[in-house]
Amino acid sequence: MDHVIVIFRKGPYGQINSLEGIRVAQGLLVLDVETEAVFIDDGVFNLIKDQNPDGIGHHSVIGALEAMHRYEIPIFACKDSLEERGIKLEDLDSKLDVKIISLVEFSDLLLQADAAIAL
Repeated sequence: MDHVIVIFRKGPYGQINSLEGIRVAQGLLVLDVETEAVFIDDGVFNLIKDQNPDGIGHHSVIGALEAMHRYEIPIFACKDSLEERGIKLEDLDSKLDVKIISLVEFSDLLLQADAAIAL
């Protein structure tokens, strides 16, 4: 496999999907696999700035996402998912350099990839 898309569909807290997805994406890079991360459905909540989940006993996923960005994994968010949840561009963590894409663009990304992993 040369190109994999990791799809984040779940919110950042209450399960391990988000952190495991980040680990998968970083692991693929170690294997020299071109990797992209797409956040859809409730997964877009991972990208919100100034998260403070201390009150629920979790660590913020933003630090791990920023590391993923530093490793040059492109981060995409589905425009429809953001709009459905009332999330605006200014609500997203600017350090992540999130690219907003339509469902058609998401489909195009999937067609170009060798595999997709949905979490």
